Amino acid sequence: MFRLILPMILVAPGIVVPIHADSLAVDVQCRWSYEDWEPCHFVADPVGQSWKLAFNDRKIQFEHDGSGLMRMRVDERSSWDIVQANWNENGALCWGEVCAKGDLPMD
Repeated sequence: MFRLILPMILVAPGIVVPIHADSLAVDVQCRWSYEDWEPCHFVADPVGQSWKLAFNDRKIQFEHDGSGLMRMRVDERSSWDIVQANWNENGALCWGEVCAKGDLPMD
């Protein structure tokens, strides 16, 4: 009989990494407003309910309660703002002024 144990896995950038049963991390591209795209670290915990983007000295947190409304805050000291997700013409997923593109594990 085999038992699944989630090991620590070292991978190359851009490959999805299991953190624990309901979490995923992946390197994508992000931008704020109309700034240039830059490397970004996306962590979902649990997938589809709570996620973070880290890039350009920013840590942006998101929460989704399943009702269709999402909230976002920049850094832990700011207040939460309600945001609407939308796909832009470049295939990026955006929440307000923040956009991410790549293999986003959202469901």
